Amino acid sequence: MSDNVSINLITEDADTGEFVLYLLEDGPWPSGEVDWNDCLIRIQDHILDAFDAVVDGGLAKKYPESVGTKVRIQVDSPSGLPGKLNELIGKIDEFVHQQDNEYGQGLANSSCVSGLRIVTGHSLGTWP
Repeated sequence: MSDNVSINLITEDADTGEFVLYLLEDGPWPSGEVDWNDCLIRIQDHILDAFDAVVDGGLAKKYPESVGTKVRIQVDSPSGLPGKLNELIGKIDEFVHQQDNEYGQGLANSSCVSGLRIVTGHSLGTWP
């Protein structure tokens, strides 16, 4: 993977058969709108950098056994999931699956991955 992509943990999920890239994004969360926008842009960039590493072969280079598997990018927020963060992650997952943009086309054409989803640990029940 690219040296500038920070992934907190990479594992295989035996229950789903997915390679999982865990991204830890936790508070304290901003209180002002401008600070929130800056925070969400930083998190969006982090998620899309991880997406690029998966689709472009960075993950496969470091973990050859991941080639052709399904991948889950999981954003964990142990201290609570703010609504703005949850909404952002849902929108990013939707965006990267649309065929009318470079991310959707890259995912559809990638030989490195057979599927990808972007979720929160909260949505999977990992965190209350």
